[in-house]
Amino acid sequence: MKEIREERTLVFLKPDGVQRALIGEVLRRLERAGLKVIGMKMVRPGRQLLERHYPSDEGFLRTLGGKTKDAFATYGMDVKRETGTDDPLEIGRQVRGWLIDYVSSGPVAAFVLEGIHAITAVRKLVGDTLPYRAAPGTIRGDFSIDSPTVANLMKRPVRNLIHASGSVEEAALEIPLWFNERELYEYERADQRAMFG
Repeated sequence: MKEIREERTLVFLKPDGVQRALIGEVLRRLERAGLKVIGMKMVRPGRQLLERHYPSDEGFLRTLGGKTKDAFATYGMDVKRETGTDDPLEIGRQVRGWLIDYVSSGPVAAFVLEGIHAITAVRKLVGDTLPYRAAPGTIRGDFSIDSPTVANLMKRPVRNLIHASGSVEEAALEIPLWFNERELYEYERADQRAMFG
């Protein structure tokens, strides 16, 4: 019987992570932390899937655009000159479009992980969404240094290697987009009792 304390989360290695042969390294880190892989596949996601995965609601787009504005301001750069607008909503739309273009450009390795506080644990292991701020020892901190200012000047998303669900609600929406129930497996890890009693 599934423990109440366990959560499920969606993780996928983006095209930059797959192309750099990091699938095994990422899985090793996630499994070593005690997370259980209950679904796994390689897929080239279509735009239709990604349009549903990356929200188009105003709140998400404003947050995305606001982060971009903040990054430009931090480095004394004129966001309007570089992006054509200073409206966070419009900037968010641009960045979302670049993100969908990029993630659909090649294969990704997708996983559903299960474990105690899986969402928080994975986010901690993955590191800050902006790789230049990610701590050493995290996946992004060890394998990427990209930043939003460089990415936006090049009219592309930040190449941060990996996606990980940000909340229980987000995971509940994302997992069924990427996996059907027949692709998810229940089993006990050999070390589960030693780790969690």
